[in-house]
Amino acid sequence: MAREIKDFNRLELKYVVHHDMIQRIVSALGEYIVPDPNNGPDGGYPIYSVYADSPNFACFWEKIEGLKFRRKVRFRRYGESDQIWMEIKQRIDRTVQKRRLRWPLERVHEVFFSGRLPEEELPDADDRVLQEILFLWRHYDLRPTMGTSYQRQAYFAANESDLRITFDTRVQFHPSNLTLSARAVPEKVLIAPDQSILEVKYNHTVPLWLIRQIAAFDLPMIRMSKYCTAVDKEYFGGEFT
Repeated sequence: MAREIKDFNRLELKYVVHHDMIQRIVSALGEYIVPDPNNGPDGGYPIYSVYADSPNFACFWEKIEGLKFRRKVRFRRYGESDQIWMEIKQRIDRTVQKRRLRWPLERVHEVFFSGRLPEEELPDADDRVLQEILFLWRHYDLRPTMGTSYQRQAYFAANESDLRITFDTRVQFHPSNLTLSARAVPEKVLIAPDQSILEVKYNHTVPLWLIRQIAAFDLPMIRMSKYCTAVDKEYFGGEFT
């Protein structure tokens, strides 16, 4: 078992970029950034996530209605790892906190994808992250609701430990037959195939060198939740996002 609590004062900026611009942006940032060591030979790594929600999409509506404090539970798999990060992503206004706990894939399926929680107490039931996940699971009557997948190319700022820059390409969603063992089918396109999502994640302020580069490329900023956009596209015809 592994647990991780990230800094509370986390902020995110998101932009849409054309695939052809990614290498130009990376080259322009030059010595200011270093590649994430997890980037593979093709320059990135695959991410597959399954989000939990209630039967009436309570977490989705909290986002759409603009609640200042909201939480959601997701399960994230990196590449072909047999370890799954169970995460609580919490937002208070513009700040984000992520708390997470790592379990083996088979155990995640047994406990959370089987259709009902086990009656017996779990061996690590005293873990605070697990306690919160179980509380939310029971309070909202959560169940696996939507999958998303994409290829991520990630970078860190060379001299600022709290700054991270990522490019997500081939962003797709999976509304049914959800499993973390293999990506669900059919896959549906979340954004245009020739576009990527650039995310800037930071704790306090965006450095001047990055502000200048973003301004130079005239990137359109977006406010987008991959989960909510997927739910909206699948069940509400894209009416709300």
